[in-house]
Amino acid sequence: MKIKAAVVEKQNADFEIKDDVELAEMGPDDIQVHMVASGICHSDEALRIGDAVIDYPIVLGHEGSGIVEKVGPEVTQFQPGDHVVLSFYACGNCKSCLKGIPTQCENYAQNNLSGVRPDGSSHFTENGHHVADMFDQSSFTTTTVVRERNAVKVPKDMDLRTLGPLGCGYVTGSGTVLNTLKPKPGDTIAVFGTGAVGLAA
Repeated sequence: MKIKAAVVEKQNADFEIKDDVELAEMGPDDIQVHMVASGICHSDEALRIGDAVIDYPIVLGHEGSGIVEKVGPEVTQFQPGDHVVLSFYACGNCKSCLKGIPTQCENYAQNNLSGVRPDGSSHFTENGHHVADMFDQSSFTTTTVVRERNAVKVPKDMDLRTLGPLGCGYVTGSGTVLNTLKPKPGDTIAVFGTGAVGLAA
């Protein structure tokens, strides 16, 4: 299906809104999400300007929130109409995932920064040419397809416009404090900066 997406054509290029991007067909464990909002993160900017190795053109975005439109036949946790926040993909099977540390997933780079779907196919194309994705989701779109493990269901009475950063910024801030610093009662820490990451910290 044709969607609208913010595409970065080459390193350090501006975002270009295009309405002729083709979205890949859903797989059995995929959900199709109508995007409502997305945060923008330093990681998006780092990939745009080329601080990390990635393919171009690319559709960025990894702090999305939206509404489920369709689900694949193997999806068990979601149904059309559910509200979701998108995040990175963790395999759930490696040592780190089994220890409850999905942010250290041993397959993180392959699943999130390869620019392609798990089977090596394109998530997006334009005029038949490959367009890379980010975190197997790319939330700078009108509609995207993600694997079931990329999404977290949220209450429908919460404003999706404020929830997108939960997928990265809030996880990063709170995770840094709770999982790395591990403060104990009576400890003191200082947080500099009160964006999404700082507020979560």
